[in-house]
Amino acid sequence: MSWKEIEITDMDIFQKAFGNIKSQASEMSFANMFMWRKNYNTKFSIINNMLCMVANPRKYKPFAFCPIPLDTFNPEEFEDTVFKLKEYFDSQDWKLFFGRVEECMVERFKKYLKVNIKAKKMDSISDYVYDTESLITLAGKKLSSKRNHINRFLREYGGFEYVEISNENFSECERIFDEWCEGNDSCNCDVPEECEKWACSQLLKYWDKIPGLKGALIKVNGRAEAFTIGEMLNDDTAVIHIEKGNADIHGIYAIINREFVERTFSHTKYINREEDMGIEGLRKAKLSYKPSGRVWKYNIYPEF
Repeated sequence: MSWKEIEITDMDIFQKAFGNIKSQASEMSFANMFMWRKNYNTKFSIINNMLCMVANPRKYKPFAFCPIPLDTFNPEEFEDTVFKLKEYFDSQDWKLFFGRVEECMVERFKKYLKVNIKAKKMDSISDYVYDTESLITLAGKKLSSKRNHINRFLREYGGFEYVEISNENFSECERIFDEWCEGNDSCNCDVPEECEKWACSQLLKYWDKIPGLKGALIKVNGRAEAFTIGEMLNDDTAVIHIEKGNADIHGIYAIINREFVERTFSHTKYINREEDMGIEGLRKAKLSYKPSGRVWKYNIYPEF
């Protein structure tokens, strides 16, 4: 097995694999795997014509992602690939387990591996999914607070300017992120390449090379105060990778959330707004938009 780090030139391989499975999980896009490659310390290999990714994060135990076929799924090849991954983990003196496995993939392990399987649901890394129409209209009593935030914003600031992200305003996105970090304890960039700010910088740096990336800024009184980045995840679902803004401006997040979805992804059925990472404030914010469902993810522990 030959393992290598993810580079921009590897994009076609990942897009082919992810296109085959049409996943609802936020990780299953090249942009996501590329932007977080240093955080996860991810390497990949092609085994039995399957894309295999192994993460060795600094803060957590090494794990493998679920192998993804580059062509038609073959049960025998899947089983053999898992055993080859075990050989690799054994050679590194690691214990093999599979992390961030989408619920619909769990059955593959149970059905095609001739060993006992333990599956543990991981709430903190499971994605929140919303009906696109709901995020646009904010209709109903449950979302009245979001409408109130927007109305207050419009009363206090009079309006806003919506600008699509382009090479001309990357520096404004970076400034917004810097200012956000200054006011948030959750922005921990002790190891810069493991920081969300660095991950975002990779999307901006390779903006013109990663097809499908979409983004927008909101300007208030002529100054950019919030920005967001997303893309299509599959045929009917978009995913929001980044959303940062000036929290001192009441309603700025409600504005950019609604405007970006309406102007960019109104043709979709669902919006994936990723996980809460076990952060209570983030969990509360994601629940406040009344998700229509979750993309549940599991750790899979084969008992060899």
